This record gives sequence, structure tokens and C-alpha cells, in this order.
Amino acid sequence: MQLKSRIKKFHSVTNISILLVEIIFINETNRALKKESTQMKRSVVIDRDGPEKNLDHDLIDVFFNKAVSYDSALARHHQIRCIGIDEETTGLILNFIKKKEKIATFSLPWVMEIEEHPNSDIGMPIILLGYDGSPEVMIQISNLYNTTFGEISYKETQLDGPPVQDPDVWIPLHRDYWNGLLKKYNKSCTNDMPVIVEEFDFIFAEK
Repeated sequence: MQLKSRIKKFHSVTNISILLVEIIFINETNRALKKESTQMKRSVVIDRDGPEKNLDHDLIDVFFNKAVSYDSALARHHQIRCIGIDEETTGLILNFIKKKEKIATFSLPWVMEIEEHPNSDIGMPIILLGYDGSPEVMIQISNLYNTTFGEISYKETQLDGPPVQDPDVWIPLHRDYWNGLLKKYNKSCTNDMPVIVEEFDFIFAEK
């Protein structure tokens, strides 16, 4: 009886020890996840009225987690953007990105400063939304450099989608688009306007 009692007591102590280890492990895991979530920032960087008004962050979280499961290094500060002036152009641009035919985008420091948009950096993931606000593509910045609108040449335009790679197409198209964008800031697209060229890698697509 004494032996059985000691064995029973031993098993009880062992089970308690295992339980305590499991509790400690769960607490440490939760603490690490909480720390990671507080350190990881999501910035909405959209320069027009549109889907950012009704973003479904739960849906974006699901998309982001799928991409992170593909590559855990993507679990870091990231941005949300929407490229295109309407549903049709947004869809075309996203398709060019998925096909790796468009491998760069272009940002305006003037707008970023006024809207207090954060700077991107090499390695930063960017979630691109469809025109309806649903997450469709993740890209990752691979290279950044500064230029001006007047200095843009085929070196830059060849990085864009096939229909606008010719500078004779790209330059007037973007001048008109950026003039429309800048109008509300009382600015215009001049040759000395700074432009950030953001080269990227295609990482993940929902469909």
C-alpha cells in the first residue's frame, strides 16, 4: 500500500510539473506574440478617397498571415496601398504585378510629407488592395532611390507595366495623374518635383 501510494503521489507531482511547464510555455508564447504585435506596425498609405474608408482589417489579417506562413520574415512593419484610378486600371496593374511585368512603383515625397505617410524601406512588405478594398497582392521593396520628375527616363519607365514603359507614354500620363492628385495640395507636377522609385519583388497573391 505504501509503495502504491508513493507511486500515485509521484505521478501526481509529475503531472503537476508537466502542467506547470505547459502553462509557462503558453504564457511565454503569448508574451512573445504580444510583443511582436506591438512592435509590428501597419500603415495605410492611400492617396485618394476609396477603399481605405471601409477597410476590413480582419480580412487583411487573414491575407497577411497567409503570406507570413509562406515566409516568416514578412512578419514586420508593413504598408497597405491601392494602385490605380478605378476598378479597371487597378485590376490591370495588379495583373501586371502578378505576372512580374511591373516591378516598381513611384511615390511622391510632397504627398507623403503632407499626409504624414511613413517612408518605406528595403525589405518592407506592402499589401496591395483591389479597388473594392480586398487584399490581393503582397510585394516587398527590394530597392529604393530618389530622382526628380524631370530626370525620369527609360531606366525608370521600363520598370512599370507594359502599356506605359515608353517614356513618351509614361511621362505625360503621370504628369496628368499627379497634377490631379496634387491639385488639392496647391502643388503641380514640375520637373524638379522629387520622386521615389520603389523597386519590388512579387511575393504572394490571393488569387
